[in-house]
This record gives sequence, C-alpha cells and structure tokens, in this order.
Amino acid sequence: MRVLLFAKPEFASDADTLSQFALVRQVQWRYRPIQDTTRYLWIRIPYRTVEGLYWIFRLLIEIQRFQANVIVARYAYFCGLIGAIAAGLSRKKFVIRVVGSDLKVHSRSLFGRMTVLLIFRIASGAVCTSGDLERMARAFGAKSTKVIPSALNLPGSMETSAPKKDRIVITVTRLVPVKGISYLIRAMTYIKDGTLLIIGDGPERTRLELLSQELGLAGRVLFAGQVYDRSKLSYHLKRAMVFVLPSLSEGTPRAVIEAMSCGLPIVATKVGGIPEIITDGVNGFLVPIRNEKALAEAIEKALCDTDFQRKASAKNREVAKRFLVPTAARNTHNYFREISVQ
Repeated sequence: MRVLLFAKPEFASDADTLSQFALVRQVQWRYRPIQDTTRYLWIRIPYRTVEGLYWIFRLLIEIQRFQANVIVARYAYFCGLIGAIAAGLSRKKFVIRVVGSDLKVHSRSLFGRMTVLLIFRIASGAVCTSGDLERMARAFGAKSTKVIPSALNLPGSMETSAPKKDRIVITVTRLVPVKGISYLIRAMTYIKDGTLLIIGDGPERTRLELLSQELGLAGRVLFAGQVYDRSKLSYHLKRAMVFVLPSLSEGTPRAVIEAMSCGLPIVATKVGGIPEIITDGVNGFLVPIRNEKALAEAIEKALCDTDFQRKASAKNREVAKRFLVPTAARNTHNYFREISVQ
C-alpha cells in the first residue's frame, strides 16, 4: 500500500496535520506488528482556486511517480475537490479527512453543498474526528466512514499537577466569532473572584480586548496571544483550575483534549463532538450556546467544588489517553488498508 497525503500549507504546519503525518510515520517505522510495505508521501498545496487546475495535474504526476493507490485529502473543501478529480482521473482510492468547518461552514451555500456532495460521491471513505461529523458525512453520501479523533503527543502532560490555589479560568482557541469568546468574557462579570486567561490570537482580538475594558474586566481578562511552545502551554494549563470553550460550532476540539490530559475540569457548549468526551456533571459541565449566565454558573460550580475537581481531573486524564498517538496511528493505518483492498 502506498498512501499520498496532501493539505494546504497552513494545515501542513498546524498541530493537527503534523500529528496526522506523525501517525503514519509511527505506524511505518515504530510499530513492528503492523509494519509492511506501506509507504507514505506528504505534499502541500496552496489554497488558490486559480491554481486548482495546475494542482490537479501536479497530483496526477505525483500519483504516477509515487505509484500511490490511496490518496488522502485533509479538508473536504478545495483540497477534497482537487483530490476527488485527481483520484477519478487516475482511478485510485480516495479518502477525505473531515475536521469540522469543511462541512459545517462551506456547505452552507448552494455551491458549497453541491461541491461537497460531488466529493463524497467520488470518495471511497472519510476519516472523521467525531461522531457528529461522521453523521454529517453520511448525510452527504459518504460510502464508508471511520471516527478517528485528532491525536495528541504531549509528553509529561499526564503527570499529576499540584493543587490549584488561584481561581484561573483558561481557554485556548483562535479568536474568531464561532469560538464564542465574547460570551465567556461577559460570563466573567457574574463571577466575583477569578481571572480569565485567553491563549490564542485572531481577527477578533482587538474587539474582545475593547469588550473586556468596557465591562470593567481589563485587570481580570488577560490576553496572552499565541503560545507555540508546548511546554509553556502545558505550564499555563496546569496553573488553571478550569478550562472553558464556549464555541458555537465544533468538531472534537484538540484544545479540550489537551486540557483534559492536564487534569482540568471542562466547561463547554453542547455542540459537535464535545458531548462525546464530556459527560455533564461528571468530568465537566455542558451549557447551551450564547448563554453567558449558564456559562458563569457552570464555571462557578467547577471553581468551588473541590470534590468535583478531584473526580473530574482523574476522569479526564483517563479519557485523554484514548487520543494519544499510538491508538490513532493503528486505527488510521488499518482504515487506509481497508480502503486500499476494497
């Protein structure tokens, strides 16, 4: 089996895609029980529609040169379209890795829906990061699906951390409207004592900083920007008492799983794949979207209940182990092999 994987440059450098590439390398070189003649090739393509035709021909050349029999596109929209056309012309097996916004955002327009329907009609299978996305992929006509959550490789994050003394609430996310951070900032007005640490950057940052100032929270809402150093991120997570993600739409967010691996209780909205990993009242609290009062009540419960913190911490460390690289590596490899022999 020879597998050719490709994605846009920005995805080829982000943590999710690097993990995906690490999966296949680990399967090939480290896990001897499933070693075989499998080889993987990784290429990056730019997100420029005008160059789409060029990249179809480029993919066809790489498929022929590499003698690939399975093509994997990370992201259904655009990359998936290019991969579907190249796979159709070369008569190779084609798999889409569905991550969330490729279905939930791009399929809102008529053109987007028609494109996604065409892609799934050609695709042999789809790797989905959550059961919620798997149901969407099936609705779009996916012939075969497999739920394989994004894998984590966080050495040291499972270590037991010291008891938390400061009431620090943390979130790690891109600052865009769909992440709902404005609702989290407003929720802090209902919490008498506590600090919100926001790690991440994006086009909404200036507006969110102004909002925190208008609400009189300038000293209690801290913007740390993007943190690329994984050890520093782990340090911030271990200092916090609660992790919050108030998204309006999600797949299975890596940030939540990373926080779980550090033993943090989770407060999040009941969207996407989040209810698949968070049980309300057990290892976190689930709240409705766009509801800062419900968000504040859940955060306050998580901050005040030490017994809940202890139980949720132990549970989340255990749940997070399901998302480590070795498990996802085997599942990914095995699914590609199933597709290759269909």
